Amino acid sequence: MDEISSWDYVIVGTGPAAAEAAVAIRELDNRGKLLMLGAERQLPYQRPPLSKGLWTGKDTVEELPLRSAAEWDGLSVQIHLGDAVIELDAGARTLTSASGRIYRYERLLLATGGRARQPELAIATLRDRVFTLRNFQDYERLQAAARPGLTVLVVGGGFLGAELAAALSRQEGLKVHHAFAGNAPLAHVLPPTLQKVVLARYGKAGVQLHPQHRLEGLDWEDGSVRAHFTTQAPIACDLLVYALGMESNLELAQQAGLTLDKGGVLVNTELRSSDSRIWAAGDLATYPDPVWQEPCRLEHWDNAEATGRAAGRAMAGRSEPFRHQSLFFSDLFELGFEAVGRCDSQRVLRVAAPPGGGKAVVYYGDGDWVEGVLLWNVWGKADAAREGIAAHRPLMDLHWVETLET
Repeated sequence: MDEISSWDYVIVGTGPAAAEAAVAIRELDNRGKLLMLGAERQLPYQRPPLSKGLWTGKDTVEELPLRSAAEWDGLSVQIHLGDAVIELDAGARTLTSASGRIYRYERLLLATGGRARQPELAIATLRDRVFTLRNFQDYERLQAAARPGLTVLVVGGGFLGAELAAALSRQEGLKVHHAFAGNAPLAHVLPPTLQKVVLARYGKAGVQLHPQHRLEGLDWEDGSVRAHFTTQAPIACDLLVYALGMESNLELAQQAGLTLDKGGVLVNTELRSSDSRIWAAGDLATYPDPVWQEPCRLEHWDNAEATGRAAGRAMAGRSEPFRHQSLFFSDLFELGFEAVGRCDSQRVLRVAAPPGGGKAVVYYGDGDWVEGVLLWNVWGKADAAREGIAAHRPLMDLHWVETLET
């Protein structure tokens, strides 16, 4: 039988939630043995640049790591990379990795995130031409393939698809098509007025847009990938990026018999699961929304960091109700926004245009009550938006509205 190593804290995953949890634990406990382990071979790194700044030159690969190996060593955090955890025995409190290593934990954090949804590829040839983008290896593969003179089709109008189509259009000699089910990229969030702004900007960049396109299947014909849609003509391309969401990595949680909800691990306000020795954070955690107290699971960077930090503190004995309202953001060309709360384009209350041009504040909700705020090219106002949403302020609260719009 393989030797079992014992740890006070084990964190499965090496993303932002895992990294923040490790730092939070060390702020409260500098003695307990702490291990972080995961399948990726990179130290914890920034994910947003994979679909944004790495393509435009704003960010570099060297700037991606959240901390250096020396900094992690200085925190006495052991990190085992490139060795996925494949088995969790909650009764024995042990984890087994793909290499056969066995770890026993006192407290465990699951921060395993998710994986990109994959298209069905019936033809082997397609595997070299179809891409997803979830991690650094995915970025490297796509970056190496996206050569001048090729046509790339990005399928999916969510955050990843919208950002990547914009970023790829900046690559010299690359012809970019963008197909999505809605009327515009990010149509599920943006009101019609901003959808028009986005459509015009993509058009100016030379991106060929294909709204109302729902992917039905892929095949290989005459040396090209052909994307078939439910009610539209096929589109031929050299490369296709499949950006249609993610699936949570729930296998370990299922092995442990944890309670699940909304595609994640159901946790309480301290991020603790149905097993008292196991916490969950990041994309994997379904937690009580701090404003509406309903189960909530978010797939955004800020949420991963905040839940990781809260879970780490709770694991080290500082349990506090999680009250953070997570922010999400996006950059499309020179356009950008930050948003807080429930931002559903079907529930827009008002779109205001602050002074300065090219700016907007979008209020979402029901009746006069604001549930979400999107700040379009408006910066430094996210905390004010959070305060108003948490206080259930109405749109008639002129002082709060003035704070956001000036």
